[in-house]
Amino acid sequence: MARSRPRKRPLMDDQLTLLRERGERLRQAAQSIGITHAAKAAGVPYTTLRDYMGGSEMKLSAVASLARVCGVSLDWLAFGVGDASITASHAAGSSEPPTRGGHQTVIPWIDDRDEGLRVSKAWLEATVARETTGLRLISVTGDAMTPTLREGDLAMIDTASVTVQGGAVFALRVEGNILIRRLERRLGGGIRALADHDRYPPQDLSPDEAQALTLLGEVIWSGGPLVS
Repeated sequence: MARSRPRKRPLMDDQLTLLRERGERLRQAAQSIGITHAAKAAGVPYTTLRDYMGGSEMKLSAVASLARVCGVSLDWLAFGVGDASITASHAAGSSEPPTRGGHQTVIPWIDDRDEGLRVSKAWLEATVARETTGLRLISVTGDAMTPTLREGDLAMIDTASVTVQGGAVFALRVEGNILIRRLERRLGGGIRALADHDRYPPQDLSPDEAQALTLLGEVIWSGGPLVS
């Protein structure tokens, strides 16, 4: 006689209540920056974020990422403890409530195709240790930079950083298309362009070709669905 599999123990009523309350806090936080933007910036699939907001169980790593992206306290989001805001004014004991949208900024797309990604300033400052006015967004296409960057990932580039050094990853415009490659400076003034996927051979550019290369900026952050 076949043995029956043990059934997953159902959640108790108080656990379900806690999950629903956490989901509602997450909904409030995500809506403040845009649910789609929150999912992309935190690297959480949109459908998964919807499930979380509906009261599904959440991974602690996802809670932490979403709290950072939305600019809210991890204790508040996970457990409902303390104030939601983690801004400096509240940390100093200010009695003024945060202005909706006042602690957010929008990172535009490189081609200005739509609004851009709205993120909390606190998250951006903690994530990017550089001037943020030149930041732009691009979508990763193709598999040349796998596993560092994958098809469909959202990448942030710094358009103020166009000096090739140290094997950094750059976005390039080539014949109207955007390519992403790791660039190395070579002796004599040339540049070697490398893909992280070993299926693509390195390309060596002469000094004249390197001079004519259009660098859009250095890739400094990326986000996408988690790969198991």
